[in-house]
Order: sequence, then structure tokens, then C-alpha cells
Amino acid sequence: MKTTLVFTLILFTLSLFILLPHAAAADTTKWGLPEGAKLRIGKGHIYDMAYSSDGTKLAVRSSIGVWVYDAETGEALDLLIENEPFRGIAFSPNAPILALGIEREIRLLDAETGSLLRTLTGHTKQVDDSVAFSPDGTMIASGSYDRTIRVWDVNTGKELALLSGYSSHVPSIHGGRLAFSADGAMIASGGYDGTNGTIRVWDAETGSLLRTLTGHTSAVGSVAFSPHGTTLVSGSYDDTVRVWDAETGSLLRTLTGHTSSVIGVAFSPDSNIIASASDNAAVRLWDAETGEPVWLPHPIWPYVDFFNVPEGVAYGVTFSPDGGTLAIRGWYSAIHLWDLDTGSLETISSFGGRFLRVISDGDRSPRTLIDHSPLGGKKIVFSPDGTILAGLGESLAESGGWRGTIILRDAKTGNSLRTLTLPTTVEEAMAFRPDGTVLALGSRGDGTLYLWDLRTDELQVLGKHEHHINSVAFSPDGTMIASAGYHDHSVHLWDVETGSLLHTLRVDHFLGSVSVAFSPDGTMIASTDDQDAVLWDVQTGQSLRRFTGHSHLVKSVAFSPDGNTLATGSADSTARVWDVQTGKELALLTGTGNTWAGRGVLVAFSPDGDFLATGGEHDDSVHLWYVGMWNKFKTFKGAGHVIDIAFSPDGSTLATIRDADAVIIFWEVMPTPTPDADESPQLSADVNGDGEVNIQDLVAVAAAIGQTGENAADVNGDGEVNIQDLVAVAAALGEVAAAPAALRQQGTAHLTQEDVQHYLTQAQQADLTDAVSLRGIRFLAQLLSAFIPKETALLPNYPNPFNPETWIPYQLSTPAGVSLTIYDIQGRVVRDLDLGHQRPGMYHTRSRAAYWDGKNAQGESVASGVYFYTLTAGDFTATHKMLIAK
Repeated sequence: MKTTLVFTLILFTLSLFILLPHAAAADTTKWGLPEGAKLRIGKGHIYDMAYSSDGTKLAVRSSIGVWVYDAETGEALDLLIENEPFRGIAFSPNAPILALGIEREIRLLDAETGSLLRTLTGHTKQVDDSVAFSPDGTMIASGSYDRTIRVWDVNTGKELALLSGYSSHVPSIHGGRLAFSADGAMIASGGYDGTNGTIRVWDAETGSLLRTLTGHTSAVGSVAFSPHGTTLVSGSYDDTVRVWDAETGSLLRTLTGHTSSVIGVAFSPDSNIIASASDNAAVRLWDAETGEPVWLPHPIWPYVDFFNVPEGVAYGVTFSPDGGTLAIRGWYSAIHLWDLDTGSLETISSFGGRFLRVISDGDRSPRTLIDHSPLGGKKIVFSPDGTILAGLGESLAESGGWRGTIILRDAKTGNSLRTLTLPTTVEEAMAFRPDGTVLALGSRGDGTLYLWDLRTDELQVLGKHEHHINSVAFSPDGTMIASAGYHDHSVHLWDVETGSLLHTLRVDHFLGSVSVAFSPDGTMIASTDDQDAVLWDVQTGQSLRRFTGHSHLVKSVAFSPDGNTLATGSADSTARVWDVQTGKELALLTGTGNTWAGRGVLVAFSPDGDFLATGGEHDDSVHLWYVGMWNKFKTFKGAGHVIDIAFSPDGSTLATIRDADAVIIFWEVMPTPTPDADESPQLSADVNGDGEVNIQDLVAVAAAIGQTGENAADVNGDGEVNIQDLVAVAAALGEVAAAPAALRQQGTAHLTQEDVQHYLTQAQQADLTDAVSLRGIRFLAQLLSAFIPKETALLPNYPNPFNPETWIPYQLSTPAGVSLTIYDIQGRVVRDLDLGHQRPGMYHTRSRAAYWDGKNAQGESVASGVYFYTLTAGDFTATHKMLIAK
């Protein structure tokens, strides 16, 4: 590959990027991370690229940001723009200015520092990929979904012209719908008027319409001016390329040969060759003067005038300044360089989740300069010891078609360790055996269930479904494996040692894919079934119970580590939590991530059972919920449309895959404590000086909150007793809790649920992020759960008999709207008490129990005698008897 490649669309020299902020840093996995993230594997899909004038640097616009690379070595030098939803991109040809289309604006940035120079506003809808500088760099034009083109003065930001007239907008997906003429006097724009495509030629200085070029029978998606003269070429969705005289508007010739929409066109620097690219992957070369195909030598075929891009779509083409190389941007922006002298092809970049086939002559070996490729696909799994992260991808076979690719990575650094390629694709079905020696893989293509022995690299076929395995799970002892089929609507249970089929669990109401999970003790399997989840007995293969309540497809299931709770995630944008033994719904979690029917909310329990993670496809966030109370602990924003989530075995990390580009992000659930951070609170947490840290110390701090000056309750020594001191003691309690149940029992004896809830809420709102505080918050949440009873119940009133007032205690195992109705001996309603929506907990004390003053709805005291009271809490009702004795 020539190192002097310069693209005619972008002449600005990136050699100004000498002192780059990240140049000294080697670990690009930590550049531009969203808040709460600690590592990212992958650099995002590529949408556009630009070479410096000397060809030594390459700027790449990706879904992560604008990366700057050394074009010879592929080393990442900087990440200029981070995590912005930008579309169009262009570099000024003669100034260090970078233009980005972001939402409805064009932002002009200093290309060296990334600082904002000015913002160009005026578009009423999102800017598309069409952004272009004039040849002298004084003007910039931008296209928008508002069906207009605006021209701006680069130096002042003033809008110079508004170009409009198209009846329909044609979104640009390759940045080629706008072009300045070589002398900067004209602007050409491609568009759509009803059923026909049109090209408008505008005066660049005044914005007046010079002429309209008609003839295309479908939308025009790309235009390019000849570097010499006023010849204009256009590519259309009518499968043709047309060549025009822009000054007269006359059609010079029509180039036919493409069999699908032409979405990219370019002139060679000498104006002699036209390149065109279509959405069925064909890239063709034409003689600009005659319109005849240009035949080139190729190492595989004797002569060709076209090249088929492996991904199936060619989105854009650009010549190098010397005309020797044609750059082709493929599906999701894989970039290929076609050497027009030798006919050889070099792939320098590929998109997330796929390796691309590289065609090369025998004299030079292809190389990947910039790797934006195979990351996580749609599934990630941690090895049981937490050292390996396995991800799924795809690779293109030499004979055509896709094969499954499994990448094993170092779970701490993201570095690739090993790769396995299967005969067929694997999309979602992957699981480690509990001892970490075997990886189970279910084929999407032909339903084959593979076992990959990581010790010997042996690949064994265990069994088959009719088609498409979309979920696999090992039993906790590793002796069995469950695989869920898509088209045969079943879960197969296999003996790992013999390969024999033990049971086939038939899903009754199948509409979507099936997911499976083993219970921690290995006695049960949970599977999805349309809008429900089903629990199966492993020994008998019989259905035990069905969990109903979701209004759309259930897409994921997860057992809590203790096996008592099952979480389900649905395409109705909710997660639900169930009691495994009774089938009772414990919690409905909303705000879990908006989804659509093809995906659903994903659910995963942390290994210690303290948190439940949820994420959805059309939500930019991942949420962590406290188990038991089911309120949010953390929200990680910037995760994108999440298609898989997984906790590391130690619970400190949550990994997610982003659907848009298969990027994996590691989120910090709990910071790793340092010895210094642990030591101080532990030593000073014995507030009452009795030689041990216990609940009494927590109560002592609670009683002293607000006091200042020297005080034993001032655990952190900042001169004031506050919530930070209470959390520090709670953290120490969590450390010494050899018998957590006993500590919780002490807590309920010394504290009320309102107290603990108040302290927990304060701590959560205090934005405490250090490891000690987070451990303390977690302990408070665990302590709060001690106040939650296993069952909802109505208890006897006290006193009884009474005169004139009584208290009616009850307890709630789940949140519910609560009401109490009092009847007389003849069944007539005496009083209705609406207690409102209540949290789970024990409502036993006089401050929390229901209260009746012995009066009816009119405020009159009732007569002596027997009365009945009925408590209604959600689906629960119970009635007890009481006596008024006067």
C-alpha cells in the first residue's frame, strides 16, 4: 500500500496532530469512556475516513468518536471526539478545522485540540452525512432531514444561503449527496422529487438555483464533480450512473451495468476514470470520456471492471490523489484498498463481529492496519475463574457464507488470547462448563451443539436441534447441558459424558426464541415461553409451574444465587421478580430499558445476590437494583442498545455488549478496596468501645448525627457526625458479619424499618463512590431486607377488646396498595380506611399499624359489640374479628 495516499475529498493535512493528548498513552481501551466504565473493548463501527495530505495519518469517524491513526503502523494516536451522536464529517482543506454534523447543528472544532470554534445553527431537523467544504475552505455546505441544504461562512458562522426545493429527503449514508465544483463556483446536490431523482446545480456564492438536471427515475444519492472542468457524475437508486455537463445541464452519457442502487460515485484525480459503488457490493470502473468499462488485471480473474465487496454492500468510493488506489467503504464501513495497478485488494478495517476475507496477490501479504473488528457479537460469557471473556463473532468463508468465530480474551485487558472458527454461525448460544475446561456452543445455522475442550482444542458434536440453537446452559455440576431450539420449540437436556438425550421439554405457546437457566442446585430449569416463564423438574422433565404477568415476549431468565428468586426480562420493557417455590410475583421493575418485540429486557444477578442488573435494546443505560427492596442502586449511562450483560465472578464488574457496533464495555459495580481505605473505618467503627463492632455502634452513630466537635461517633474524623460516619460503621459491620442473619436480627431489635430506609436513602443521595461507603450502603440495604417478611399477613388487633381505639398490625412481602374495611355483625360497612401504596415491611408498631378510632364514616362512635376487619393488599385479603367493650 502506498503511504502517500491522499483522498480528493479531503485535503486538510493532519500532520498538525503532532502533540496529541493521548499520544503517550498506549491503552486505548480507557480512552473516552462513559462515566462508571473502566474498560472498553473495540473502537466502534467505521462511518468515514480521511487521510492527511502526506498519507502518514488517518482520521476515522466511528461510533465511538474520531480516531487518529498512524497510517503506516495502525497505532492509535488520539481520540478527538468522544461519544457524540454525530453524522457528517469533513476537514477543511487549508485550515485546522474539523466540521461535524451533530443533531441539528454543524460544529466547527479546532482539529488539534478538539475545542469548539463555533456552532452553525439553522437546520430544523437532524443533519445527515452530507457535509462538504468549498475548495478554498471559506464555505461549508450541509444537508439535513428538513430537505434543505445550507451554506455557511466558515470564518463568521453566518448562513450565506438556503437551498431548498426537494419534495422528499434522501438520507446520505456515505457523505456524497453534496459536492462543490473544482473552482468552488457551483454546488451540486442530489435528491428526490416524488417518483424521480433530480440534481440541482446552485450558485455557491448567491445560493440561486442555476439549473435542474432530470432523467434519473429514482432518488439520486451521490454526486461528484470532475477535478478538471465542469463535468458532473451522479449515482441513483435507479441502478444507473449518469454523466452531465453542469454548466449547460445536458446529459452526456448514461452508464449501465449495475444491477442495484448506485450509492457512491467518484472521479479519478486526472478526471479520466469514474468509479461507482452499489448496494449489492459491486464496484465498477468506467472511462469518463467514452463510458466504456475500464478493465484491470486481477490476481484471481484475468481482467475485471468490477469488484464485489465481501460484506455485500459498497457504500462509497474515493480515489487516492495519484489515482493508483481506490478506497471502498463497505457495510458498516469496512474499508478496502483496491490497487488499480495490480488488481490486488487489501482490507484495512472491518466492522464489529466479523472478519473479512482478504484477496491479495502472492507478492504481498495483506495486513490489518486498524482493527475495529471482532469483539463480542451478541453474547459474552466470563469463565468461572473470571480470567477469560468469551465473545461470539462471524467470519466469511472462502467459499462464501458465514461461519461462527469464538474469541477468548483476557478479561482484564481485553487482549485476544485464542480464536476458534466453526463450520456454521453461532449467534447467542454459549456457556462455560463450571470447571472452565469446556465451552458449549450452539449453532444458529444448522442446530448443532458443540463442545470445545479448551485443554486439547478438540471440538465435539454433542447433538442437534432441527435449526437455530439460541441458548445453552450447563448444570452446576457440569454433567448436563440444556439447549434451547428456535424452530423445534423445545429445550433438550443432554448428558455431557455420553451425549444421550435425557429429556425434551416442549414449549407450549412459542412465539419467540427460548432462553434457559439452571437453578443453583441443579434440580430445576427455567425457560422462556412466549409471554411466560416455565419452571421444569430436571429429573422428570415435567413442568412445575408457570410465571405469568408479562404483556409481551419474555426474552431472558435468571436465578438468584440462592435459588429462591427468578428474574424475567420481557419485550414489554419490564423485568419481574418471582418467588421460585410459590410462583408469586415479588416485584415489577420498570425503567429497565425500552425494547421492541425482537429484543427484551436482559436480567442478571450479581454472584453475591445483592444486585440485579437490567438492560434493554432501546435504552442507553444499564441499571442495578437492590435485591429485596428492588430500588435502583446505580444507573450506567452510555451503554447504548445493550444486547447482553454478564457479571464477573467476583461481582466487581458488569460487562455489556452494544448492539450498534459489538463494543464491550466493563462497568465498575464496586470499586476494589485498598488496604488504606479499609483500615481506618474498621479500627474506629467500635463507637461504644465495647471491643466489637455491632449494631449498637450503628445505633450510637444514628443517635449522634448532627453533633459537632470531638465525638466517638465521628468515625471519619471530619469534625461532624453525619451519614458518612453511619455508612462507615455499616461497612465495618458488613466486614465482620460472620453471621449476617444474627446482625439483622439485632438490627430489627434496635432500629425501625423507617430508620434504616431513611439512612439508606440519605446514603444513596450523598453520591458516595468509595469502596468503603459502597460496602456500607450495601449492608444497609441488606439490613433493610430483614424487615421484609416472607409472606403478607393480617395480625390480631391490639388491644382487644378495646375502647375506644385499636391498632391493627399487618405485614407485606411485596409492594401493594393497602385498604382496611370494617364491618358490623350484620356485614354492613362501618368504615373504609385507605392506607395507600405501601412498601414491603412489618407494620406492627403503633406508628406503622392501621389505626381505628372506633368511629364510623360520619365520625360517630359506634356501639359496643363484635366487628370484623378485612385487609386488602394487592391480591391478598384476610379478615379478623374484634370486640368493642364499653
